[in-house]
Formats: sequence, C-alpha cells, structure tokens
Amino acid sequence: ILWPEQGLDAEQKASILERTALKRPGSPEDIARTVLFLAAGPDYITGQIIAVDGGRSVQH
Repeated sequence: ILWPEQGLDAEQKASILERTALKRPGSPEDIARTVLFLAAGPDYITGQIIAVDGGRSVQH
C-alpha cells in the first residue's frame, strides 16, 4: 500500500492496514523485489497478475 500525499488521516490508514494480512504499508522495496524476481527469468510464468499488496487482495 502506497499512501497518497493527501486525503487519508491516521484513522483511515489504520482501518486499511487492519484489513491487510501483513498489517503494514508496502514500500518501494517490496515492488522492486517483485520486479527483480520477474526479471530473473521465471520462464514458466505467463499472463499473471502479481498483486504486491501485503495480502489485502485476499480479503476481498
């Protein structure tokens, strides 16, 4: 989860994190590690959406 610069107060952020499996916001490093994994050549992965969302999409 990358927060917008404006628009969410601390209570709203806490509510979102409560519904996220890892209970923490994401970081640019989380995205970078996924990009590095994909760039390393997992040749048998095709047509997938890889959600880097701390498990939030599992909640829906």
